[in-house]
Amino acid sequence: MASQQTTLKEIYQQLKSSLKIAEAEQESRVILQTILGLSPSQLITEDTQIITKNQAAHIYSVRDQRNKTRTPLAYLLEEAAFGDMMLFVNQDVLIPRPETELLVKQTLAEIKIRDTHQPRILDLGTGSGCIAIALKRALPAARVYASDISKAALTVAAINAKQYEVDIEFVMGDYLEPFIGKSRSPVALPVMRGKPPYFDVIVSNPPYISEADYKELEPEVQHEPKHALTGFPYKQIKNQVLEAKLLEEGGFMAFEFGQGQRPQLEEIFPQAKFYKDLENNDRFLVWKNDPKSVMGFKPFDKGA
Repeated sequence: MASQQTTLKEIYQQLKSSLKIAEAEQESRVILQTILGLSPSQLITEDTQIITKNQAAHIYSVRDQRNKTRTPLAYLLEEAAFGDMMLFVNQDVLIPRPETELLVKQTLAEIKIRDTHQPRILDLGTGSGCIAIALKRALPAARVYASDISKAALTVAAINAKQYEVDIEFVMGDYLEPFIGKSRSPVALPVMRGKPPYFDVIVSNPPYISEADYKELEPEVQHEPKHALTGFPYKQIKNQVLEAKLLEEGGFMAFEFGQGQRPQLEEIFPQAKFYKDLENNDRFLVWKNDPKSVMGFKPFDKGA
């Protein structure tokens, strides 16, 4: 344990050497910046700052939990960066990833192409609310809905929406059930107005990891809610959207997906456009709702 006269520079060096993870240097900076309320530049310029006993105790507690349990740092600190936002997170929600920031950018680009001034957007499986909040901040005139099966996740998303002062309509239910009359939640349907189609855009970072791949994930990821990681039924979702006419003609769906999944998704989403992430992996698709895209649609085909 550090004495009252331990400096920022000294505790930084101690953290880097005692964190038993590959990203020890990066996470040491994040721990200190978060707990001490420092900017990245202050971490360098104010390295002679004295660390109090209480501050040191908090810092070492986070380090010890990280080493012992491999709980992701975002959960221990209860915050995660997404774009220019710092969002509250806990183990009820998936930790926002940088890749999903690209999904938001691509969705905004597609909306701009279509020149939709007041788009109606559904963020399907919102989790922390990162996508919905980012889209609403970029498009204040948009009407944004955010759905999730988890009441706890919606609570987290609502906290983040309040922090960034954006008006989002939260809906509890299993995927599209609140919008096709099958929801068991009493809070779902009253937020919708009129008859479908309800949306110009449906966007999601869905739980796309396979059961086989889930078993091979590193310990940190297995701390995240499994229902937010595995089992997304792409084909069922597409069929429900078409069957219930939830998406305006000319509107689009934008999804993130996993490595090696493009061939399967090309069959489900003919004429979709595919985009790569920063590591040049196929990562996103945009599928436009038009007659050419829905040829061969089978309403009762519930696979994948």
